[in-house]
Amino acid sequence: MAGVESISGVVGFVRTVAAGSFAGAAKQLGVSPVAVSKNVQRLERRLGVRLLQRSTRKLSLTDEGRLFYERCTGPLRELESAQAAVKDKGRAPAGRLRVTSVSPFGRTYVLPLLPAFSRHYPEIEVELHLDDAVSDMIAEGYDVGIRAGEMRDSTMIVREIAPLHFVVCGAPSYLEKHGTPREPADLTGYNCVRLKERTTPARPANWLLGPNNAPASPPVSGNFFANDLTTLVMAAVHGHGLVLAPLPLVLPLFRSGALVPLLPDCISKPVHLFMHYPNRRHLPVRVRNFVNFMLERFRKNPDLISDPQLLVAPYLRAP
Repeated sequence: MAGVESISGVVGFVRTVAAGSFAGAAKQLGVSPVAVSKNVQRLERRLGVRLLQRSTRKLSLTDEGRLFYERCTGPLRELESAQAAVKDKGRAPAGRLRVTSVSPFGRTYVLPLLPAFSRHYPEIEVELHLDDAVSDMIAEGYDVGIRAGEMRDSTMIVREIAPLHFVVCGAPSYLEKHGTPREPADLTGYNCVRLKERTTPARPANWLLGPNNAPASPPVSGNFFANDLTTLVMAAVHGHGLVLAPLPLVLPLFRSGALVPLLPDCISKPVHLFMHYPNRRHLPVRVRNFVNFMLERFRKNPDLISDPQLLVAPYLRAP
């Protein structure tokens, strides 16, 4: 079994990598940078390998250090969770909660609920990161993630939020000038603003329309691309063209009249919208409370759970 010195070395090493320096780790741990450095050096001697390359300007991980870091972060988070569970027992949940969410959903549905969450749990400090990139939850230190698509990490607990449908829409000013498409084939004559794929940045994403998610035919085209759905939606609001957007994101714009839904029979087959968090034996109370609080409200929100055809019907234009 590892001794106290080894545990101190592991903690110092992980905190140093996360902070980028011995000084940063020392500040978190409440000790001196020299003490952290010595603990890491003792750990390296015990392991018989160098974990960090040191220079006058920066620290960098060796191959062995990278492997060791990846294997240590999970168990250390488990230990911290176990300690938090004991401390939280019998008192109000407290501490920092780090949440990452896809940007459009985070702005439209998570942010409005945070004031109520804070009133219920005033000692919990929420740190929200809006980012559409897939995050390494463990390595980046997030407690909860909100994503759309398929969950491929079997180490995570996944909680379904709602089905996520996409709908074609455009601004009234654009439609008055260019007319209204009646079927997918008509889209070839319109400027369609499109999302750039992260996996193949040189190619914009296809539009998948209809209940079977068949690619739009003929293919859509346009002269504006972006890597963010909210940007595309705002481009459409300003009359730049048509956009295929998540229905929950554009419903408020249908209600205000800024956008009009199109091709209601071609609303996309839903993708999964879900919350996920690390599979821990001792889940911190603050994480459990946040997940349950948000899910309870998401699953009662008509904009997220209603039939998409019924949601867009009041805003359709007469043929």
